[in-house]
Amino acid sequence: MTESTAAQRGSEQADAIRPFNVDFPEAELTELRRRINATKWPERETVADASQGVQLATIQQLARYWGTDYDWRKCEAN
Repeated sequence: MTESTAAQRGSEQADAIRPFNVDFPEAELTELRRRINATKWPERETVADASQGVQLATIQQLARYWGTDYDWRKCEAN
């Protein structure tokens, strides 16, 4: 095997798709949900468009989903 062939194989192995598994402790997920649900929200935006950023109602809906409905364990699936 030549040096360039070995380097190419090493590069291919480094670029290979490999499984990535995580295992979040339940206590950490519980704390994450608690912190999401305990968010202190700012006052409502003063304009009716998105010129001041994401609308408060939109981000609150997303946070409610993350805090109550989202299955954080899906991140651990193979």
